[in-house]
Amino acid sequence: MSILSRIFAGPTETNKIIDGAIVGLDKIVFTQEERADANAKLGEWYLKYLTATEGQNLARRAIALIVVTLWSLLILLGVAAHWISYEYSEFIFRVLVDVVLQPFSIVIGFYFLTHAVRAYKKD
Repeated sequence: MSILSRIFAGPTETNKIIDGAIVGLDKIVFTQEERADANAKLGEWYLKYLTATEGQNLARRAIALIVVTLWSLLILLGVAAHWISYEYSEFIFRVLVDVVLQPFSIVIGFYFLTHAVRAYKKD
């Protein structure tokens, strides 16, 4: 197509532009029916995800148990070491913050944050 035919478009080209604009404006508004369809698709996807990752449940729980146990033991050890030596206690808490805190936060977020977000969205 030449540039002039694009500039001076006929009625079919104008209709295509108008139809595209209408479709774009329609997608801006998210109706209740569209919201219900999107939630249904999300629910189907979530069920497929749960089915696909069902074999990993035991491994996830084992990792969570190990990380939470390590975090708890380091807290108790750090508090107990404070009476023996402040330097030992400081080292234990530094290891806790530098090494264990991030995996602990991920595990806690994975298990509890999704439920909290769902409960917050329902209100």
